[in-house]
Amino acid sequence: MDKFFIFVILIFSFCLSADGQKDTLVDLGFNKKLVQYSTTEDYQIFKTGKGNTTSKKALALPFVDDFSQQHFYPNASKWMDNNVYINTNYAVNPISYGVATFDGLDSTGYPYDFLNPTSWGVADYLTSKTIDLTVVTDSVFLSFYYQPKGIGNQPEPKDSLRLEFFRKSDSTWVRQWAVIGSALAPFKKVMIPVDTSFQNDAFQFRFKNFATLSGNVDHWNLDYVYLNDNRNHADTALNDVALTRDFYNMLNEFTAMPYTHYKLDSIGNMATSIAVEYKNNSDTLRNVYYKYEVFDDGGAGASIEEYPTGTSTQDVDPYSSKLISHAVYNLPLNDFYFPVDDTAKTKVYQIKNYFNLTNGSITDFNQNNDTVYSYQVFGNYYAYDDGSAEAGYGVFGIGSKVANQFNIKLSDTLVALDIYFNPVTYIQSAKSFRLKIWSSLSPEVVVYQQSSYYNPIYSFTNELVTFNLDYPIYLPAGTYYFGYENITEDFLTTGYDLNNDNSNRIFMNTEGIWENSNYAGSLMIHPVFKYDEVVVNVNELAEKNTNTLIYPNPSTGIVYLNSNSPLQVVVFDVSGKKIVELPKGIYNKIDLSVLSNGIYFLNIYNNNQSQIEKIIISK
Repeated sequence: MDKFFIFVILIFSFCLSADGQKDTLVDLGFNKKLVQYSTTEDYQIFKTGKGNTTSKKALALPFVDDFSQQHFYPNASKWMDNNVYINTNYAVNPISYGVATFDGLDSTGYPYDFLNPTSWGVADYLTSKTIDLTVVTDSVFLSFYYQPKGIGNQPEPKDSLRLEFFRKSDSTWVRQWAVIGSALAPFKKVMIPVDTSFQNDAFQFRFKNFATLSGNVDHWNLDYVYLNDNRNHADTALNDVALTRDFYNMLNEFTAMPYTHYKLDSIGNMATSIAVEYKNNSDTLRNVYYKYEVFDDGGAGASIEEYPTGTSTQDVDPYSSKLISHAVYNLPLNDFYFPVDDTAKTKVYQIKNYFNLTNGSITDFNQNNDTVYSYQVFGNYYAYDDGSAEAGYGVFGIGSKVANQFNIKLSDTLVALDIYFNPVTYIQSAKSFRLKIWSSLSPEVVVYQQSSYYNPIYSFTNELVTFNLDYPIYLPAGTYYFGYENITEDFLTTGYDLNNDNSNRIFMNTEGIWENSNYAGSLMIHPVFKYDEVVVNVNELAEKNTNTLIYPNPSTGIVYLNSNSPLQVVVFDVSGKKIVELPKGIYNKIDLSVLSNGIYFLNIYNNNQSQIEKIIISK
């Protein structure tokens, strides 16, 4: 049965019965990261045809891609199309960090057929560039790993993942392998021989999936595609050790917090350690020399931490993973904390995890997966999530409530809530809710209630939208619950991060009793506190503020700077990825109109000082 039809039935049953589940988790109708990324240079390469022609020089063997990259489309030097989603969120125990996920969404993150909820057919393609197989030694084999579902939606038996080879002699695609949908299972390796009828100067292979075409459903994860000659059926080992994820959080309670709040107890806010997983995909024990480093100014500044400082190694058994604890602030092992800059309002730090094999005679087959980067952003908000929603969460009924609990470290003025609403089966912009804040749920003590109401606003960029309070409120340090109350009966789908479990801090109330969420994950509702920056209202643009360095904010893309001094400007997205870098010069105006709508950070360097400004692009 179609996933969206099931969801409609689910909504109906919840509206009729008070005896069912009081909250629910649903699959997404969109992929917001791809919606945002579809305006970038990678996408334009494919869209204009610059990356998908077979007339260019054919690739040579070997062909290797484990998708260990930090952008969302396939590598244009290896693949012709960009339907699949490259990510580190959907796989369970991957071969290396990064997989290609097949679903029912197109390259822009929208359903292939949103108007027909029961539509089904071929969805995503992943097609290799042309590969020259005219000169090979011995047998040619293509290997890959696949996984149904991951942490996403289970493909049904009628759904499938398939592999096809291109036959030059008659210009047809020939089916070589297929598997039907099933429940979550570990990654499984497949070895496919490439017989001599395909060994020419125009060989190609492609994967495709059959799926429901009306949403982000029927997931398959593909990992470690490897084509080479001089292989055989017994060639099941990869002489490769890899990192398996790319998000590391060095705070002990939050993924983000206001910089002013962090500085109050910089040591107390640090985690004792981070757990880093190394996976040995070979048939031989490997000795791994590992480190992490932390860099200031989002990676543009100096290294401020290296751990361990000396040589430290661990043995990783064949075909197995090892989780190694790296000390952060954990005396006497290590004493690292993010340093305090009394002049800064926000800070971005880059965390680099990397390793190499200690035996110099052993060559690591793929070194792309030996280094990962993550970022610690200190802004003006608290968060538990990693910024990526894999599902939608909510409750039904007029007067039903949802709240996210935070222990606020510093007395401060609350000005807004950032909320990520993700559409599932239909846009709910005509529905309504009111913001509410509680200091206690038992007994229920309301410290703020919106006098009117808001309608859900969808950013379509995987970013949260700022909903201002009617008036700023001062909150003494302590525990509070930030959320909303449904004015209409409808289920409002709030973003849910399935990779970080803070369900003990998520509360819902549908029948007068507050209860914890029934689903592991983190709710994407962030309390926003005041600092010397324009607070963005979702209903109007901010006027020019001569006390800020940049204006207007939000902006349609043209940003003005209140400075006549030589500046160097670096633009980051919310994940800490560098988007634009301008050399040192005098800038009264910067054109960022090529960027898609969303939140960005401008790191502005003036002599030996730097300042980070948050800017919202809204066109």
